[in-house]
Amino acid sequence: MPGSEPYFSQHHRALKGPRVSVTFGSQKIECTLDVSLSVASIVKNLGLHQFALPLQPTNYCLRVVETEELVTDEKLRRKIRDGDNLKLVSSPAIMAAEMVRDLSSENDGTLKRTLFLLQKYLKEEEFADEFLAKKGLEKLEEVIIGGTGNTLAYALTSLQTLMEHDHGWDNFPAPFISTLVSVIVKQNLVNICRPATAIIIKLVLADKSSASAIQCYGFDTVNHAISAQSSFLPTLVHRLSATDYLLQLNSMHLINVLFRHATERARTDFVYMLDALNTRKTVMRLMQASPAEELANQLVEFQRLLIQEGHRRKRIAVDTKNPTHEALLKDIWEAALIEAEPGLKWRKIGFDSESPKRDLARVGVLGLETLHGVIKNHPEFCEQTISEQLSKPAERRCPFVRAGVEVCELLADHWEVSTGYSTSTTYHPLLLVFEDVFYITLATFFRLWEEMQAIATGDDINRVANVLRSQFKHAANGVVATDPNALYTFEREMMESTYGVMRERQMKDLEVEDDLLTKLPVRNLRERLNKDSYDFVKQQRIKCLTAGAWFPVFKDKGRVKGVVRFYRLGPNYKSLHYGDFSEVVNRKPGLEELSERIDMSLASDLLTGTSSPIFRSKKNSGENPSLVFSLVSASSSDTSSPSLADFACASAVQYSEWLDGFNMLLDKNIANKDTAEYIQALTDVGVKLALLDLTGEGIDVVSAGMIGAGDVPELPKISFWYDDGVGGIGGAPEGSGGMIGHGAVVAASSLERGREVADDADDAESTYFEAEQEAIDTGVAGYEYT
Repeated sequence: MPGSEPYFSQHHRALKGPRVSVTFGSQKIECTLDVSLSVASIVKNLGLHQFALPLQPTNYCLRVVETEELVTDEKLRRKIRDGDNLKLVSSPAIMAAEMVRDLSSENDGTLKRTLFLLQKYLKEEEFADEFLAKKGLEKLEEVIIGGTGNTLAYALTSLQTLMEHDHGWDNFPAPFISTLVSVIVKQNLVNICRPATAIIIKLVLADKSSASAIQCYGFDTVNHAISAQSSFLPTLVHRLSATDYLLQLNSMHLINVLFRHATERARTDFVYMLDALNTRKTVMRLMQASPAEELANQLVEFQRLLIQEGHRRKRIAVDTKNPTHEALLKDIWEAALIEAEPGLKWRKIGFDSESPKRDLARVGVLGLETLHGVIKNHPEFCEQTISEQLSKPAERRCPFVRAGVEVCELLADHWEVSTGYSTSTTYHPLLLVFEDVFYITLATFFRLWEEMQAIATGDDINRVANVLRSQFKHAANGVVATDPNALYTFEREMMESTYGVMRERQMKDLEVEDDLLTKLPVRNLRERLNKDSYDFVKQQRIKCLTAGAWFPVFKDKGRVKGVVRFYRLGPNYKSLHYGDFSEVVNRKPGLEELSERIDMSLASDLLTGTSSPIFRSKKNSGENPSLVFSLVSASSSDTSSPSLADFACASAVQYSEWLDGFNMLLDKNIANKDTAEYIQALTDVGVKLALLDLTGEGIDVVSAGMIGAGDVPELPKISFWYDDGVGGIGGAPEGSGGMIGHGAVVAASSLERGREVADDADDAESTYFEAEQEAIDTGVAGYEYT
């Protein structure tokens, strides 16, 4: 019946489709598939004319023999190639029904086999939908509650796989979530703890800020279960010191997710618990052990979260009516062991006035807590220092608390705590022992005060702070991140350097750095511009993703020849669209031409270099690791789970744009040094542009007719362009290295701020000045460099 067999090449030589083999049981045929037909039609024809199917054709489907991948209409057209081996097997509906039934089996072997297969088949949306429709999730929950050993491990991995779909798991009861938390506490096997941790991570991420359709869980839901397990956080922190790498990685990842998503009412207690468990010092030891890239990224992420938390505390004003703040101030006062006098209390221990709230305004609760920590852990130093200062004439005293404020501000500026936007991609181990560094630096402050013979009546406290700032920068930058004696090395450099050496170093710094840049108003300006620069680079990087780019396609056998893939992020950032083409075309395909897409709510991390799943195949070992990264979901750390998308970039510029575009989109730490340097350069240019008025105040500009004393100087040969406000961000010329239109924004937002800095730069007591961005609002253009 040739007219009824559109898939056979021997009857239809004109058909253009892949020639494949199809197996059903012990029977096997070879045929050419007509890709214009649906898979259902092909299966129906196979059942009618080739195989004696015992059930209706709708109860069957096609799968790839080697991978068990379900052949859908879309995959038929795009993924099936000549020579592929297919098999005719039960449809997802039939398989799901059988597996749901077997989940209730009392035969341990049957149950384990079913769970083992579920790990694979639940990745398919078609099978997952059938499994959910047949109440399979409820059966799976029952297995997890009562399971042990490999049965529990397979069940948890199956649930983890199911949760990669953005529907069907929005009704977990609270007792079940408590069971999952309990599993992490009570189980030590990696194949159990790994999927359990990934599930908890997924639940924490599923809050109202999630791009996923499921937003009914979040930190508070999980924290309610954690609160009933007092050993949960101690167990996680303890596992950071485990010998098993995956246990370390998953535990660090979960700590970071909880840290990042902690709600305001629970954040303080959560952070205090982490500190009580010495989490920072444990992380510091991991840094010094030079861990693998995936764990290293999590350590840098923890560092970034600490910076954000420090920024949050720095912005919280001290309130003497707050019981917690009042208790901290009381402890500080009592530690001084002195008596108050009428109208003179707080100034006796080094406040500038009798208002602690006003004197601590620059450093907020961060400064108060850090001072309290030093007094608590170094009571002899504090008591002796305050006593010595009180024994001196008033004009020779170094105010203890005021010195502490200067030191806290110095540390906050150095590690970007003042801005809360860290662009660092390297370890800063000293940040993790912030209080110890504060104590060492404060002791150095008092030593400098004596050696400089400073007096309290003038501006000497700022002179001392400026020398100390230079010395601190030198000592902190000189510490090797992996040095196990990093704190000792820092302390020795701070305590043993004489004032003469510090002063000489400061003068050398001033030769290349204007002293004006260390003034408080300018530092405040830098904080604001740093945030502007970060936001702008984030916008630019994400625009690279929405513009799209061409990338090679990878399989286990290496790059796929004759196929290229175009990726483009959707305008709402919720989906990453892509399509395969036979060659690169001289235009960027539109979204309507990209038939495939990835739900970005599934993306949880980025794996770079040799950590990318691309390198799991030896066929891809020739790829350049410095240009390769993969977008992965929470389950992709499992070697059996593929990545969501793999990228082998054509250049370092494209790598920086796309890698940090995804990092910033996912609110993760910047991973590429080029991006960090762009942000730093933008901030520096913005600050200097804002300060141009300082050198031009009161200078008369001669008219054109008066010029004659010499030749007009030649313009420097620098490539730049002028943004007239018409072209917008997309108006940059080609070849701008990826930084499109960034200078105009920062320049415009800096103009008015510069005038205020000019007025306040010499006022060491100045606090934050209000900076208006009228230049942006009124369309003032800036100059652009490329």
